[in-house]
Amino acid sequence: MSNNNKEQLNLFNQPIEVLVEAACTVERASMLVGRSKGCVYSQLRQNQQFRRDVATGTWNVYPTGKKDGSILVNVAFAPTGNTWKVV
Repeated sequence: MSNNNKEQLNLFNQPIEVLVEAACTVERASMLVGRSKGCVYSQLRQNQQFRRDVATGTWNVYPTGKKDGSILVNVAFAPTGNTWKVV
């Protein structure tokens, strides 16, 4: 079996997305991503994810359902460039 590094998948160079909070309210998500509640709601009401690009990556807010009249969402962060490294 050959050990050719060019043929191996390097998982540390693949894009990643880190789940920051699961099944939280839009109010909580807006605090995490640094945008107003209305700004996040406007995207979610159109059945789209909310996305905010920042210098170190991208915030994503995905709708997951409703509970007691509130929209529940998952908040994730996808770092870009060399800002995060696996050590």
